[in-house]
Amino acid sequence: MGMPISRYATPADPGGAPLTPSAGDPRRDAEALAALLQADSDRAVVITGGTLLTQDPRLGEIEGGDILVHDGKIVDVGHGLVHKVPDAVVVNARGMIVIPGFVDSHVHAWEGQLRAAEPILDFAGYLGFTAFGHGPNYRPHDNYAGTLITALVALDAGVTTIVDNSHNSRTPDHSNAAVEALMDAGIRGVHASGVPFGATLAHWPGDVERLRSEYFTSEDQLLTLRLFDVFPSPDLWQVARDLDLWMSHEMGAHVDGLEDVLTDLHAKGLLNEKHAFNHCYDMSEESWRLIAGSGGAVNVCPRSDAAFGLGSSFPPVDTMRRFGLRPGISGDNEISYGLSPFADMQALLNGHRGRTFQKAAAGEQDVPEHLSPADVLEYATLGGAANAGLEGRIGSLSPGKAADIVLIRATDVNTAPLTNALATVTAFAHAGNVDTVLVAGRVKKFRGELVGYDMARITDMVESSRDFLLAAAQGSSEG
Repeated sequence: MGMPISRYATPADPGGAPLTPSAGDPRRDAEALAALLQADSDRAVVITGGTLLTQDPRLGEIEGGDILVHDGKIVDVGHGLVHKVPDAVVVNARGMIVIPGFVDSHVHAWEGQLRAAEPILDFAGYLGFTAFGHGPNYRPHDNYAGTLITALVALDAGVTTIVDNSHNSRTPDHSNAAVEALMDAGIRGVHASGVPFGATLAHWPGDVERLRSEYFTSEDQLLTLRLFDVFPSPDLWQVARDLDLWMSHEMGAHVDGLEDVLTDLHAKGLLNEKHAFNHCYDMSEESWRLIAGSGGAVNVCPRSDAAFGLGSSFPPVDTMRRFGLRPGISGDNEISYGLSPFADMQALLNGHRGRTFQKAAAGEQDVPEHLSPADVLEYATLGGAANAGLEGRIGSLSPGKAADIVLIRATDVNTAPLTNALATVTAFAHAGNVDTVLVAGRVKKFRGELVGYDMARITDMVESSRDFLLAAAQGSSEG
């Protein structure tokens, strides 16, 4: 039985219109999905009628805009494109906001099956639970299961690229499993190969050359390779330069003598633009000067720093802005909270706003400007693209870039009516509002559902992996 409708639902003004929900065309949606799923199809795709937040300063925000996609790339952006390619697959985006895919600049995807197992941990507890607790019990299969489910959660939330700091490469098979999970997810992924905290393994980093020859043979593929470290090491940085690889780093006050370490790396010519720095908490001015001068990328972890008590527990975004750095945004892990670019943007936006008001109330001088919705969306897209080393390929809806595209419904109860698209994305939306996700033009989510995955089988696999790890930990404690 339908909800009763008050007479006030229709304006008294005869020119007014009753409130009616927008509705799609199921038949046309089914036809579009079938065409999108044809891997060998050479048909163009037109996303039509959406509000485009292009993140391209030349294009800006486009109302009722179209995006023409072909061969995995954006060909054109504008109006009326749906009429120029009559045989294109048409994806109706009316009532939706269209953005470039989010980029998670730093996540440890291998931990995915342990999500919510320990919702309240400090940083020492997190390390004890993951790296030193369950990590040693991981089989290659568990690396695969954790990485796959994390990648799917990311795609569901509109994250089309993750920088996967995979620091559980205990054997070559562990590395293979993590890479193949990203491949099977169909996400754009950066596999940052690393070893467990404090470990020295005979096969690594030499095994990275094997990984590259087996899995990273093309410049035009979804996956890229880099190295990962927790404590900066001149030897490993030299390996990265010799192999012409990027590196990702956990960076902050946990590194003893960080300023001296960075100064030494700079003097050796190893501190260059092919580095991405995570967290960056409680660093000295000189450390910031060195990183900013290197051309490297930085990212912030709005919920991770607070959840685990890292440094001042809030990202140093004002310092980054002062040094002219545009950070990416990171989810870090899913142990204590769910992976969500929306939650991270909201935490950064509102947390920074509160701290800025606090500084003003305390009478501090040189109080920074509030972050804006435009700032945090830029961090979550273009800033993340820089952290992934892919700024020329992703991060904006620009012709020539990869068709990593996300449609967000602005007709849902929490996003309607669409008044301000930037505010809707950064302060109101959540993963449940993500309607459609394309990665290199391939559909991964459509009309609110992940497509192309056997989710029942994947869920069973992840649960089985979790149960194995929990049982192994219980056995270790009893022994």
